[in-house]
Amino acid sequence: MSRELIFMKPDGIARKLVGRVISRFEDAGFSIARMQKGRISRQLSELLYQDSEAQLTGMGNKTIKAMTDKGNREGIMKLFETEAPFGIGKRLNEWNRIYATSSDVIAVIIEKDGDAVTEARAIVGKTDPEISPKGTIRGDFAADSIYKANLEKRACQNIVHASDVDTAEMDIKNFEKHFFR
Repeated sequence: MSRELIFMKPDGIARKLVGRVISRFEDAGFSIARMQKGRISRQLSELLYQDSEAQLTGMGNKTIKAMTDKGNREGIMKLFETEAPFGIGKRLNEWNRIYATSSDVIAVIIEKDGDAVTEARAIVGKTDPEISPKGTIRGDFAADSIYKANLEKRACQNIVHASDVDTAEMDIKNFEKHFFR
């Protein structure tokens, strides 16, 4: 049995999408192993959104692409005070931490035979809802974009978090230690 951690972000809860999001996973054959509503602590947010070079550089590159695709490459320096992907990623990570701790989330450990992480991430869709395909959670329900969030200097509100292949088990352990009671 393979496991994955997802959580409904504050925007997903505020927009009353919890049942619809959970049903997407259940319809795909996932079982809920654990679920709880609560607030993510600053400590847990730092474990969840770590400052690894690869992660921050990847986030920075996604943001540079989103800004460039919208014809606003010059806005990067104004918004982030750097054009370095790593530096941009550090700012984004802080916005993600602030958002994740701003209100309650609903954390869920889901499980399934096979590769739960890859299958769950396909159901969730791309980080940027604007380019996430229809049929995915973010493509169908999210009303935000990386570009818009950058202009407003905040995290992208994309309904749900899904752990990466490399971090899923660590994220589950961290939530079991710091979130689930």
